[in-house]
Amino acid sequence: MDKQTNFNKLEINKVFKVTTDKQKVICPPEQVFVRPDYDYLLTIGGDLIDNEDEYNRLRTTLKNIGETEFYIQENLGATITDRNEPFKITINLTADYKEFQDKVRAFEAPFGWSINHFFVYGQNKNWGIYIAEYPTINIIGCDRQLADKFGQVFSISGNGYADLKAFITREFQSNPDQLEKLIINYKLEDKD
Repeated sequence: MDKQTNFNKLEINKVFKVTTDKQKVICPPEQVFVRPDYDYLLTIGGDLIDNEDEYNRLRTTLKNIGETEFYIQENLGATITDRNEPFKITINLTADYKEFQDKVRAFEAPFGWSINHFFVYGQNKNWGIYIAEYPTINIIGCDRQLADKFGQVFSISGNGYADLKAFITREFQSNPDQLEKLIINYKLEDKD
């Protein structure tokens, strides 16, 4: 294992609860973030970003908080696969939208019909984004002073829950206990 991969692994554990045991996977509605003091923002999922403008806003924000690159790592236990190693990529913040898309799509092509969950993080332990397939949302966890910045990147009103409440309720329609767990774990209702 090279130094960068090892360093990234150490950094991911400062932001997320990551397990290598597929039987003990941690994913929403469980709390995937290490720090309980984070603010949490929600946006519709399916992808990290929706378009080039959003990507550029994310790049600018990450540069402004001292990042030079960010990492995307699959939450392997939450993904339905026979692979034993998670998909991992590094996105240098000098990469334009096309380069970003090419790197991300390289993974999606052979696995497009799979359920995938991803950790997105950098060297700064004050933020992380969890991309969940179920419910199909992205959860941004960050220090309070970064919440407005990430809210602007993804055009999130409040913490985003009010805008997604009907969608998330439908996702958990057959399992309301899980919805309640999501609301509690990510402090969703006390902000909207």
